[in-house]
Amino acid sequence: MISGARHIEATIGVDPGEIASVRAAVHDLAERAGYSERADDLALAIDELIANAQEHGAAPIHVVAQADEDSGVHVQVTDAGSGFDWTEAVREHPPRPDSRRGRGLWIVRQLVDRVTVERDGGDVTRIRVDVEQAA
Repeated sequence: MISGARHIEATIGVDPGEIASVRAAVHDLAERAGYSERADDLALAIDELIANAQEHGAAPIHVVAQADEDSGVHVQVTDAGSGFDWTEAVREHPPRPDSRRGRGLWIVRQLVDRVTVERDGGDVTRIRVDVEQAA
């Protein structure tokens, strides 16, 4: 893992045990950048995104997080998977209680200020916590 005061990068595989160190690094980055009120939300969102990439995508999974005091904390999670139907994953309401799937990205959308997903040789998911939302 490459880590600095305002930037981290990590490349991991499909072992769920690898998530904790990346989650902690992103949490610490958010706190150092003055987003301590949102650091827990951001860490949970990263946990969900990496778990999704590990389950539905393919290794390697690359995480880049950047903190900017003018615009917020930006995180990008990229995997080498074949993609998924983003329109099926975007919901305004939570999945039905009897549904076995579909909560991960819905939870992420509740925790952060912006979520985008695109295909570029794999799945690329970007999330952001905005500066005006930070305490």
